[in-house]
Amino acid sequence: MVLSRRAASLLCVGLLACKPSAGEAETESATKSGGPTPEASAASFVPLEPGPGRFVSANKRVAVPTPTGEGWECLEEEHGDDQAAAVALRCRREDPREFLFVAAKTHRQPVDQRTDAHTVLMSLYRADNEAFFDHVEYTSDHAVTLAGAPGWEAELVAEHARLGTIRKRERLAIVGDRVFAISAEGAPALWDAHAEEIERWFANVEFAPDN
Repeated sequence: MVLSRRAASLLCVGLLACKPSAGEAETESATKSGGPTPEASAASFVPLEPGPGRFVSANKRVAVPTPTGEGWECLEEEHGDDQAAAVALRCRREDPREFLFVAAKTHRQPVDQRTDAHTVLMSLYRADNEAFFDHVEYTSDHAVTLAGAPGWEAELVAEHARLGTIRKRERLAIVGDRVFAISAEGAPALWDAHAEEIERWFANVEFAPDN
Protein backbone atom coordinates (compact mmCIF):
# COMPACT_ATOMS: atom_id res chain seq x y z
CA MET A 1 0.00 0.00 0.00
CA VAL A 2 1.37 3.40 -1.02
CA LEU A 3 -0.07 6.63 0.39
CA SER A 4 0.95 9.94 -1.10
CA ARG A 5 -0.20 13.53 -1.41
CA ARG A 6 0.18 15.68 -4.47
CA ALA A 7 -1.35 18.87 -5.87
CA ALA A 8 -3.03 18.14 -9.18
CA SER A 9 -5.66 19.73 -11.40
CA LEU A 10 -8.97 17.88 -11.39
CA LEU A 11 -9.83 19.40 -14.76
CA CYS A 12 -8.24 16.51 -16.68
CA VAL A 13 -10.64 14.65 -18.91
CA GLY A 14 -10.08 10.99 -19.63
CA LEU A 15 -10.02 7.56 -18.08
CA LEU A 16 -6.36 7.13 -17.22
CA ALA A 17 -6.14 5.78 -13.70
CA CYS A 18 -4.04 8.76 -12.62
CA LYS A 19 -6.68 11.22 -13.78
CA PRO A 20 -10.30 12.01 -12.89
CA SER A 21 -13.00 10.33 -14.93
CA ALA A 22 -15.20 12.26 -17.32
CA GLY A 23 -17.78 13.15 -14.69
CA GLU A 24 -15.12 14.35 -12.29
CA ALA A 25 -13.77 16.77 -14.89
CA GLU A 26 -17.12 18.59 -14.89
CA THR A 27 -16.91 18.97 -11.12
CA GLU A 28 -13.56 20.73 -11.31
CA SER A 29 -14.81 23.09 -14.00
CA ALA A 30 -17.65 24.15 -11.72
CA THR A 31 -15.25 24.71 -8.84
CA LYS A 32 -12.94 26.89 -10.90
CA SER A 33 -15.77 29.12 -12.06
CA GLY A 34 -17.00 29.63 -8.51
CA GLY A 35 -13.74 30.65 -6.87
CA PRO A 36 -13.11 31.27 -3.19
CA THR A 37 -15.72 33.28 -1.32
CA PRO A 38 -15.72 34.94 2.11
CA GLU A 39 -18.30 32.36 3.17
CA ALA A 40 -16.00 29.53 2.12
CA SER A 41 -13.08 30.97 4.04
CA ALA A 42 -15.17 31.39 7.19
CA ALA A 43 -16.90 27.99 7.09
CA SER A 44 -16.37 25.74 10.10
CA PHE A 45 -16.64 21.96 10.34
CA VAL A 46 -15.63 19.07 12.59
CA PRO A 47 -12.28 17.84 11.19
CA LEU A 48 -11.90 14.16 10.38
CA GLU A 49 -8.88 12.50 11.94
CA PRO A 50 -6.54 9.85 10.49
CA GLY A 51 -6.20 6.42 12.05
CA PRO A 52 -5.25 2.82 11.29
CA GLY A 53 -6.57 1.79 7.87
CA ARG A 54 -7.83 5.30 7.22
CA PHE A 55 -6.53 7.94 4.79
CA VAL A 56 -7.62 11.53 5.49
CA SER A 57 -7.27 14.55 3.21
CA ALA A 58 -4.90 17.32 4.27
CA ASN A 59 -7.84 19.66 4.93
CA LYS A 60 -9.55 16.90 7.00
CA ARG A 61 -12.71 17.13 4.90
CA VAL A 62 -12.58 13.58 3.48
CA ALA A 63 -11.69 10.25 5.09
CA VAL A 64 -11.51 6.95 3.20
CA PRO A 65 -10.69 3.34 4.12
CA THR A 66 -7.35 2.23 2.71
CA PRO A 67 -7.68 -0.97 0.65
CA THR A 68 -6.62 -4.03 2.60
CA GLY A 69 -5.06 -5.98 -0.27
CA GLU A 70 -1.71 -5.52 -1.98
CA GLY A 71 -1.08 -3.53 -5.13
CA TRP A 72 -2.98 -0.33 -4.31
CA GLU A 73 -1.77 3.27 -4.35
CA CYS A 74 -3.72 6.10 -2.68
CA LEU A 75 -3.29 9.72 -3.76
CA GLU A 76 -4.67 13.09 -2.78
CA GLU A 77 -5.48 15.61 -5.50
CA GLU A 78 -6.40 19.23 -4.87
CA HIS A 79 -7.21 22.31 -6.90
CA GLY A 80 -8.03 25.71 -5.46
CA ASP A 81 -7.33 27.44 -2.17
CA ASP A 82 -8.27 26.83 1.45
CA GLN A 83 -11.80 25.61 2.15
CA ALA A 84 -12.95 26.52 -1.38
CA ALA A 85 -10.59 23.90 -2.86
CA ALA A 86 -11.78 20.84 -4.74
CA VAL A 87 -10.25 17.82 -2.99
CA ALA A 88 -10.23 14.18 -4.05
CA LEU A 89 -8.80 11.04 -2.47
CA ARG A 90 -8.23 8.28 -4.98
CA CYS A 91 -7.02 4.70 -4.54
CA ARG A 92 -6.01 2.89 -7.73
CA ARG A 93 -4.29 -0.28 -8.80
CA GLU A 94 -0.53 0.28 -9.02
CA ASP A 95 -0.14 -1.97 -12.07
CA PRO A 96 -0.92 0.28 -15.08
CA ARG A 97 -2.40 -2.74 -16.85
CA GLU A 98 -5.06 -3.00 -14.14
CA PHE A 99 -7.52 -0.19 -14.73
CA LEU A 100 -9.54 0.15 -11.54
CA PHE A 101 -9.86 2.99 -9.04
CA VAL A 102 -12.13 4.28 -6.31
CA ALA A 103 -12.46 7.95 -5.39
CA ALA A 104 -14.08 10.35 -2.93
CA LYS A 105 -14.23 14.09 -3.54
CA THR A 106 -15.75 17.34 -2.33
CA HIS A 107 -16.02 20.85 -3.71
CA ARG A 108 -18.22 23.90 -3.34
CA GLN A 109 -21.06 24.40 -5.79
CA PRO A 110 -20.99 27.96 -7.21
CA VAL A 111 -24.07 30.02 -6.41
CA ASP A 112 -25.11 30.34 -10.06
CA GLN A 113 -24.81 26.56 -10.60
CA ARG A 114 -26.55 25.23 -7.50
CA THR A 115 -29.00 22.41 -8.09
CA ASP A 116 -29.93 19.03 -6.58
CA ALA A 117 -28.01 15.74 -6.47
CA HIS A 118 -30.25 13.98 -9.00
CA THR A 119 -29.75 16.73 -11.58
CA VAL A 120 -25.97 16.79 -11.11
CA LEU A 121 -25.61 13.02 -11.39
CA MET A 122 -28.25 12.17 -14.00
CA SER A 123 -27.96 15.27 -16.19
CA LEU A 124 -24.53 16.91 -15.86
CA TYR A 125 -22.47 13.79 -15.13
CA ARG A 126 -24.55 11.74 -17.55
CA ALA A 127 -23.96 14.17 -20.41
CA ASP A 128 -20.24 14.13 -19.66
CA ASN A 129 -20.14 10.33 -19.64
CA GLU A 130 -22.09 10.07 -22.87
CA ALA A 131 -19.78 12.58 -24.55
CA PHE A 132 -16.65 10.74 -23.46
CA PHE A 133 -17.57 7.10 -24.04
CA ASP A 134 -18.57 5.56 -27.34
CA HIS A 135 -21.63 3.99 -25.72
CA VAL A 136 -23.19 4.29 -22.26
CA GLU A 137 -25.92 2.16 -20.70
CA TYR A 138 -27.24 3.09 -17.26
CA THR A 139 -28.15 -0.10 -15.42
CA SER A 140 -29.64 1.47 -12.28
CA ASP A 141 -30.20 4.73 -10.42
CA HIS A 142 -31.93 5.39 -7.10
CA ALA A 143 -32.11 7.62 -4.04
CA VAL A 144 -29.47 7.17 -1.31
CA THR A 145 -28.16 8.93 1.79
CA LEU A 146 -24.63 10.35 1.81
CA ALA A 147 -23.01 12.57 4.47
CA GLY A 148 -26.33 12.46 6.31
CA ALA A 149 -28.17 14.05 3.39
CA PRO A 150 -30.48 12.85 0.59
CA GLY A 151 -28.49 11.94 -2.49
CA TRP A 152 -28.53 9.88 -5.65
CA GLU A 153 -26.59 6.88 -6.95
CA ALA A 154 -26.21 5.45 -10.45
CA GLU A 155 -24.39 2.56 -12.09
CA LEU A 156 -23.49 2.25 -15.75
CA VAL A 157 -21.60 0.13 -18.23
CA ALA A 158 -19.76 1.94 -21.01
CA GLU A 159 -17.63 1.17 -24.03
CA HIS A 160 -14.38 2.99 -24.74
CA ALA A 161 -12.39 2.62 -27.96
CA ARG A 162 -9.09 2.08 -26.14
CA LEU A 163 -10.04 0.72 -22.73
CA GLY A 164 -12.91 -1.51 -23.80
CA THR A 165 -15.79 -2.17 -21.44
CA ILE A 166 -15.85 -0.02 -18.29
CA ARG A 167 -18.10 -0.37 -15.27
CA LYS A 168 -18.82 2.71 -13.16
CA ARG A 169 -20.71 3.51 -9.97
CA GLU A 170 -21.30 7.04 -8.66
CA ARG A 171 -22.98 8.36 -5.50
CA LEU A 172 -23.53 12.07 -4.84
CA ALA A 173 -25.16 14.39 -2.31
CA ILE A 174 -25.25 18.14 -1.77
CA VAL A 175 -25.11 19.57 1.75
CA GLY A 176 -25.57 23.34 1.79
CA ASP A 177 -23.28 24.57 -0.98
CA ARG A 178 -20.88 21.61 -0.79
CA VAL A 179 -20.93 18.60 -3.14
CA PHE A 180 -19.84 15.20 -1.80
CA ALA A 181 -19.26 12.34 -4.23
CA ILE A 182 -18.02 8.73 -4.20
CA SER A 183 -17.18 6.68 -7.28
CA ALA A 184 -15.66 3.46 -8.54
CA GLU A 185 -14.56 2.82 -12.10
CA GLY A 186 -12.76 0.03 -13.90
CA ALA A 187 -12.67 -3.07 -16.04
CA PRO A 188 -15.46 -5.54 -15.14
CA ALA A 189 -13.08 -8.43 -14.41
CA LEU A 190 -11.07 -6.30 -11.98
CA TRP A 191 -14.27 -4.95 -10.48
CA ASP A 192 -15.39 -8.52 -9.72
CA ALA A 193 -11.98 -9.44 -8.32
CA HIS A 194 -12.03 -6.46 -5.93
CA ALA A 195 -15.77 -6.27 -5.25
CA GLU A 196 -15.28 -6.39 -1.47
CA GLU A 197 -12.91 -3.41 -1.57
CA ILE A 198 -15.42 -1.42 -3.64
CA GLU A 199 -18.27 -2.21 -1.26
CA ARG A 200 -16.06 -1.35 1.73
CA TRP A 201 -15.22 1.98 0.09
CA PHE A 202 -18.85 2.92 -0.48
CA ALA A 203 -19.79 1.87 3.05
CA ASN A 204 -16.98 3.68 4.90
CA VAL A 205 -16.06 6.92 3.14
CA GLU A 206 -16.74 9.90 5.44
CA PHE A 207 -17.18 13.59 4.70
CA ALA A 208 -17.17 16.64 6.99
CA PRO A 209 -20.07 19.01 6.15
CA ASP A 210 -20.02 22.64 7.27
CA ASN A 211 -21.52 23.36 10.67
